[in-house]
Amino acid sequence: MKKATFKIQTISVYISTTLVLLLLGVMGITIVGAKSLSESVKQNLTVSVIIKKNIQEKAILRMQKEVEKFPAVKHSRYISRDQALAEEKEALGTDPTELLGYNPFEASLELTLNPEYSNSDSIARLEEGLMKRDEVKEVAFQKELLDTINNNIHRAGIMMMALFVMLTLISWSLINNLVRLSIYSRRFLLHTMKLVGATWGFIRRPFMMNNLRIGLFAGILADILLASGLYMIYSKEPAIMTLMPTEGLVLIGLLVILFGMGICALCAYLSVNRFLRMRSNDLYFI
Repeated sequence: MKKATFKIQTISVYISTTLVLLLLGVMGITIVGAKSLSESVKQNLTVSVIIKKNIQEKAILRMQKEVEKFPAVKHSRYISRDQALAEEKEALGTDPTELLGYNPFEASLELTLNPEYSNSDSIARLEEGLMKRDEVKEVAFQKELLDTINNNIHRAGIMMMALFVMLTLISWSLINNLVRLSIYSRRFLLHTMKLVGATWGFIRRPFMMNNLRIGLFAGILADILLASGLYMIYSKEPAIMTLMPTEGLVLIGLLVILFGMGICALCAYLSVNRFLRMRSNDLYFI
């Protein structure tokens, strides 16, 4: 009967730990996906550098090479007056020159920025440097849209980190209680071993090793469930998986396993120490 009860307790620890790690893994993947999405949005934001009229193309291309050396600039694209007109024709289906009698567009450089420079302050400094050049007429970017995106990303980041910390604390509480309950039934054995002269380290070792195995198995099982869920998402919405970097997913999988092993071993360490500190009479009243 005691053996069956112990097996049920062990199985419940495995299942509960797996579910807790699965929840943490989902949260981790959400954070990685949100970060990747924010970087993708920032990378798609562009800064348009309008070139003055009568500037020769050779001078513009020379300026483009110099601008691409700026730390903020990831890459650039030169759009000539004729190319701008052709793109406008394709977009609107009409030719502005037929109405106006001339090409109203000006040559420009379209700059794509590195994500860490996609904020109003960095772009303002970039704009200041560009406006000092004789070739530049105007620097245009969507400031309100950029500020809105950055503010929303900042708020979402704070909320996700707060939720992650809360889930971590809840996970610690749940796993700690489960491990403590699994050791509780063997508290008298711990006390007996202490009475016959066994050191605390010797007594703790098998419990910690057992809980390391529980954490390892639960982490692997949680990763399998996470991978299955991601595969189902990929089979239905392949585009979503482009926001999930492989390196980030691998890191989340490893952290889930390491977190499971670490927290289970630590809980076993603290629980065994708690029972070892008790006097024999106290063991009957807990």
